[in-house]
Amino acid sequence: MARTPLLLGAVLTVVGLLGCADTDSADPTSQPSAAVPDTAPDAPVFDIRSVTLDARDRPEPKLLAHLSALGVTHLTLVSFGWQERTNDPNVRVDTSDGWYSESHRGIRALARQADTLGMDVILKPHLWIGGYDEGGNRSKIEFETEAQWSQWEKSYRHFLMHYARLAQEIDADVLVLGTELTSTATSRPAYWRALADTVRTVYDGQLTYAANWHKEYQQIEFWDALDYVGVQAYFPLSKTANPPLDTLQARWRAHRQTLSELHRKTGKPVLFTEIGYRSAPSAAEAPWRWPEQDDADVPADSTLQARCYRAFLSTMQETSWFQGAIIWKWHPEGNHRPTAFTPQDKPAEAVLRRWFSGTAASASR
Repeated sequence: MARTPLLLGAVLTVVGLLGCADTDSADPTSQPSAAVPDTAPDAPVFDIRSVTLDARDRPEPKLLAHLSALGVTHLTLVSFGWQERTNDPNVRVDTSDGWYSESHRGIRALARQADTLGMDVILKPHLWIGGYDEGGNRSKIEFETEAQWSQWEKSYRHFLMHYARLAQEIDADVLVLGTELTSTATSRPAYWRALADTVRTVYDGQLTYAANWHKEYQQIEFWDALDYVGVQAYFPLSKTANPPLDTLQARWRAHRQTLSELHRKTGKPVLFTEIGYRSAPSAAEAPWRWPEQDDADVPADSTLQARCYRAFLSTMQETSWFQGAIIWKWHPEGNHRPTAFTPQDKPAEAVLRRWFSGTAASASR
């Protein structure tokens, strides 16, 4: 069982329960007449067009060639640090542990292969809390004493610097300082600003932090120390069953406005450090919802998944402050779960190809 989708679910499912004021009727921009045309451009959208690769074993060379042909510019690789509990101040580093795409060996090899195809690499370290099969909520890491906080910060810095040096070694284009560590990122901004400074002593690429879509990204105080505002963009779009494209676009325009205001405030471009939709009926209402293996009785809906991607891409195109997006996610072995996040071998893959590569002429809309 893959750890990375569990990691997503452990945080995003809990966060999703917090709710969001998402009602289509409350949004004055939700009128169909205001919809953005779903016309794919003749050239690729966004500077960063990435997918997260989740590879248990070494993937076949043709996989990366396929992604390159899809229009992917950056391969995103997730690595892990290990923490037993949310109140344990020790982060364990094991650079050989985990799947091929998580290990130092695999990351180096995949970076070399990506380079031969003209693709860059984004390195995105995560913390895994708890046991192998059930990760805890890393957004709720908390300590009672300053001594415990100091120990955790020292331990996390040790972990992150391993990957800062690796990012420099493989010439990664972007390094993510942390992923959805909400309580630490919002309560200890000085630590993260100092961490960015320390990382820059060994790594000369771009830096960001992956903040959760639910309030966290608006509460971060250290965006000034980074190159991009990073957002895990699982924004809710519609509570309506099988919503039409114009409704989805309307909600995206509202989210785009909020992001635009943050860009003006920080002066930083925005990068979606994760975005994805399941091929399931809840894709638009709760994009963060997981796990898909609990959906034995839920019908797949790959058409809605593709429509959600179309709404995102058509609304965010030609947005000058938007740097790009990392799609969650891609499996070398293909799609084995009809309701899973992966867009591969589904209509969503064709949508991504059109918008990532600019091949709109022969596409069916």
